[in-house]
Amino acid sequence: MSVDVHVHPWTRPFILKNAPILKACRFFNIDKRLLPKSIGQLLEEMDESGVEKAVILGQDTHATPNPSFRNYSIRNDDLAEMAARGRGRLLPFAGVDPNAPTQALKELKRAIGKLGVRGLKVHNSANSVYLNDKRKMYPLYALCEEEGLPILFHTGTTALGDCEIRYSNPELLDEVGQEFPDLKMIMAHFGWPWMDVAIAIAMRNPKVFLDVSGWKPKYLPSSLLSYLNGPLQSRILFGTDYPMIRHRDWMRDFNETLKPRLKPGVAENLMRRNAENLLGS
Repeated sequence: MSVDVHVHPWTRPFILKNAPILKACRFFNIDKRLLPKSIGQLLEEMDESGVEKAVILGQDTHATPNPSFRNYSIRNDDLAEMAARGRGRLLPFAGVDPNAPTQALKELKRAIGKLGVRGLKVHNSANSVYLNDKRKMYPLYALCEEEGLPILFHTGTTALGDCEIRYSNPELLDEVGQEFPDLKMIMAHFGWPWMDVAIAIAMRNPKVFLDVSGWKPKYLPSSLLSYLNGPLQSRILFGTDYPMIRHRDWMRDFNETLKPRLKPGVAENLMRRNAENLLGS
């Protein structure tokens, strides 16, 4: 069994009203007719592929000035309802909009206390915010550090349309890691094309993790595999970027192309153990 740390709980109706996500569908060459219809379908696909748990990611762009993202928000209450349908298998990471800093902090406190979220997701490119912005971001970091909750950041390039990758340079998180040494951070998509920077940051900040979402296993860079088999074998996480990559496709490719290249115990670390250590479950 495995734990997918990077799942978007998007359904076909939600995707069809979001032009940036439709551009991601074209990037991944996805037939829109095959997009998931419900959260129930997500759970069925997890069952089919032996995925025990998945982190479902929230998002909030209500105060973001970019008009392309006016339909992009998912209410944290709705996210919690989705998680409840999973009966412990879907772990919600809240979404808040850092462009309304006071409201964002208040909402995150509410989501932690009332909804029981397990972490925070920040898509800095969608929100057009720099990760080292002390006014917008640091109060959120302090709260998550205090509560022991991880934050998953979008780092590196993005198939999502209508936003800029300059906000997602992982170098900005080195400063955050030094200011908040006990903050658990996940750099999604291993920071590519700044992968070496992301790896260097993880090497010197022991609470920083990388996920491999958005990539089929056969395309993962060989230099990343050296760290997966070596010094970062306890801090690289399995993620699909569902529904951009579906579980059955990722798992088939993993078993055929990547698993045979991993040292003993590393596959279990990647697929389950590292996430359990991070999430405490």
